[in-house]
Amino acid sequence: MYRIFFRKNKSTKKQFMNIKYSAYNSFFIHQSSRFQGKLKQKKYSDCLKHFIYNGQSNNIFFVPVSCFKVTKEIKFSKFIVYFKLLMEVGNEMLSMVARKYKDIEKLSHPVLPQVQPGFLRQQLPKTPPLQPEDLRLILKDTEEKIFPGLTLWSHPNFFAYYPSNVSHASIIAEIFSQSFSSPGFQWITSPAQTELENIVCDWMVHSMQLPEKFYLKNSGGGTISNTVSDAVFISIHAAKRRKMKELGIDLQDPKILKFSAYYAENAHNCAAKGLLIKDIYNTRALPVKFQESTQNYQIDLDEFHKILKLDIENGLIPFWTSANWGTTGTCSYDQIEEIGDICREHKMWFNVDAAYAGSSWIIPKYREKVVGLDNADSIQINFAKLMQVGSGTLFYVGDKSQLIESMGQKLEFSLFKNIFTESQDVMDYKDWQVGLGRRFNSLKIWWMIRSLGVYGMQESIEQKIELAQYLAILIKENNKFRLFTKPELTLVTFVYVHQDIKKQNELNRLLQQKINSDTHLGYITGSEIKGIFFLRVAVANNSTTKESIKLFWDRVVELSDTLN
Repeated sequence: MYRIFFRKNKSTKKQFMNIKYSAYNSFFIHQSSRFQGKLKQKKYSDCLKHFIYNGQSNNIFFVPVSCFKVTKEIKFSKFIVYFKLLMEVGNEMLSMVARKYKDIEKLSHPVLPQVQPGFLRQQLPKTPPLQPEDLRLILKDTEEKIFPGLTLWSHPNFFAYYPSNVSHASIIAEIFSQSFSSPGFQWITSPAQTELENIVCDWMVHSMQLPEKFYLKNSGGGTISNTVSDAVFISIHAAKRRKMKELGIDLQDPKILKFSAYYAENAHNCAAKGLLIKDIYNTRALPVKFQESTQNYQIDLDEFHKILKLDIENGLIPFWTSANWGTTGTCSYDQIEEIGDICREHKMWFNVDAAYAGSSWIIPKYREKVVGLDNADSIQINFAKLMQVGSGTLFYVGDKSQLIESMGQKLEFSLFKNIFTESQDVMDYKDWQVGLGRRFNSLKIWWMIRSLGVYGMQESIEQKIELAQYLAILIKENNKFRLFTKPELTLVTFVYVHQDIKKQNELNRLLQQKINSDTHLGYITGSEIKGIFFLRVAVANNSTTKESIKLFWDRVVELSDTLN
């Protein structure tokens, strides 16, 4: 606690007041020359610890509470956000960020930071500062110590994983959402935050031509989860609860131990992780096989039928299946319609993981490729990948009542009771997730949609697809390489060819190491399926150009000459 000396005007007596504020553990104090003299007389001059700001008429200091006697408490929020510093240092931060983006586009920095583990701990103190520090000093350290340790996902030559895109619009929106931060767990805690999330989720149902049931006005609806993994986990939880209700059992019933779930062997590990956390012991990684028709790997439906039949004969209870629309490794598309029919027949929850490729549904010709979404109980689409919001996953469910019930809506907590939740048609998103608080991600999506428009969003994706197709042409022109799977959207997979698979895998792993030894011109990741290691390039950053692709490929070819 700190004590503040406060003078209302020249005629009033000086007062000492208590302030409690845990976030900063320090407080502003208005100080006059007369008060400073008093401090000197009482030998309290050492209490003036740190000069913060010299205003037009008042000086502001930090003073420890031990110097004074307690008089009375006041609520003092005037300086929680100091507006002049916010504007000055905030503008300096934006200028620094803009400058870094320009440097990145000029390839002044590599994709991967040139640091070793522990680099930051060596530069920062072992203990936090006891006294407040100047914001400009903190900004300087951010640029000189933090930035050099960042992997630059917005780099023109970042081709690894799938991207995490941002735009000027989403950066600006992030400033606003953080400035008026709200946990947003109920409508009443931030009406605009809740209703904007309702609106943008419905906007995307319209723009991606999703089935009508996913509109909030109908049986289902959408929310914005922090990550795809969170949304997949929640779908597993809701599916488990739905099956328990169907069978009329509770958590004490041993039948729960017989629940079984299914996902593709080439699916992201968030499916296996979610099932592990939910204590589902009978999990099946469904085999995939290469399909000549698609030139990619899909779930082997014949094997799925066999596995399912055997599980049921052995007394297991199938309750959840997940199919992919755009896998991480090769951007493969599972047979949504056929798998959905299987799930409906066996009363299983059908989840569609469209984390990467789902965003492409905003383009009609790509939306037409997927048939059978009417059978989906849940869908995940990551807007940090092909879209440009940095974070936020659209999570749709076909029946929101099942989800809300499974998440404990009926668990009473008196603090959450309010007239709007109890008597109005409002959405409380705390009942759609495990945690209570949530980020204001809908604002970033709203800004992104409005700044680009649907046509701009379509054009942004199509430009990146064109760059991926250009890379595919370059690969086909070199007989030392071949495409591993058919290029899909912005992902291209390829291998350096050798007649012996074991040797080929070794050479491709070595080539990846060589490429990533200097990431100014490119950083990639590899993957493996059915015993074959391959290289993958995800072209998805706004700053990537045709020249970027050409420089990257020329370097790959040059490095490949050093393999033998």
